[in-house]
Amino acid sequence: MKLTATSLGWRAGSRAIVEDVSVQIEPGETFGLIGPNGSGKSTLLKLLAGLAKRGKGTVHLDDRPLADLSRREIAQSIAFVEQIADTSERLTVRDVVELGRTPWLSALSPFDDHDRSIVMDALQAVDMADMVDQAWATLSGGERQRVQIARALAQRPRLLILDEPTNHLDIHHQMTLLQLVSRLPITIVMALHDLNQAMNCDRVGVMQSGRLIACGPPAEVLTPDRLAEVFRIRATPLFDPTDDSTVLHFHCL
Repeated sequence: MKLTATSLGWRAGSRAIVEDVSVQIEPGETFGLIGPNGSGKSTLLKLLAGLAKRGKGTVHLDDRPLADLSRREIAQSIAFVEQIADTSERLTVRDVVELGRTPWLSALSPFDDHDRSIVMDALQAVDMADMVDQAWATLSGGERQRVQIARALAQRPRLLILDEPTNHLDIHHQMTLLQLVSRLPITIVMALHDLNQAMNCDRVGVMQSGRLIACGPPAEVLTPDRLAEVFRIRATPLFDPTDDSTVLHFHCL
């Protein structure tokens, strides 16, 4: 699914949180969004998903205006995973993930064995199938994050938007999640806190003070000069001979 945003903006009172952001993300692309805290990443993701009220600009999905689509049509196309999800503590893991099937259900198409299979596949993908009957209230932060990602996978979206999806996850589940995301045959947009994780994206956008100041392949965008300007760090590219990748090593300025 192609995602096109034109002149997006959002203000909190007189303060511009996102200002005049335009970007086009191609079908099947993995697009990483980085920037310091408060740079507008989360708000931009909500604008792309159609979740931020009073936003300015336009968003198109495959050349169709997002504003012209029903909430059901949007939910059948876009899954959005926030940093912190608010879910009823009375639900079980299974209940939460089953919510991902809601956009596809109707009186003529009730929840059935096909939906159950999709739910279990999603739970297995995030290594939570053995906790299917666990109560939400008993889960750790990392487990809750994995369940919410499973819910998004069960939605079977064509565009997956993730706001810092590796937050709260241990290093093993960070790596397995990013490997899972990289294999999905859909368009991915995700805000990332770890710049080395962003190096594995097809393209990276850099947010600063509400504006998208750079966009392109990671090696061209995440330069030492730009990282020093935006993050106030000194970055040294290191070559990893085990997989021919580049890893950034950081020092505070």
